[in-house]
Amino acid sequence: VAIVGILAMVAVPNYIQWNARYQLKQGTTELAGSLTLARMAAMNRNLAVTVTLALVSGRVNVDFGGALAPILLPQAIVGFTGGPTVQFTRQGLSGSSTNVPLTLVSQQGTVYSLVITPAGKVNWCARASCP
Repeated sequence: VAIVGILAMVAVPNYIQWNARYQLKQGTTELAGSLTLARMAAMNRNLAVTVTLALVSGRVNVDFGGALAPILLPQAIVGFTGGPTVQFTRQGLSGSSTNVPLTLVSQQGTVYSLVITPAGKVNWCARASCP
């Protein structure tokens, strides 16, 4: 029984950290994919699409201005920086002449980043800033 207790004391904190990183990666890739879909929707519909990020009840909510269904990022993601709006033009370009950085922050303080280039491409990386 003592051995099981010691193993549990070691394993539980590692599992909690792993799960938070997993949820952060899942949320980051989901947001990157949804931003790419919003870009495609802007080009297909020949309309500008505005994406808005907001913190609602401690969770990150992403609204696509009716172009896509809104998404709620995983519970482990407790904040974001950058934005809070990103726009894609009818040509699929971002509404900015420079890279638009977004970062997502987990409960443990781990930060993953996304960047939207002026050409509208969406990239993400498992660091505080993307190259």
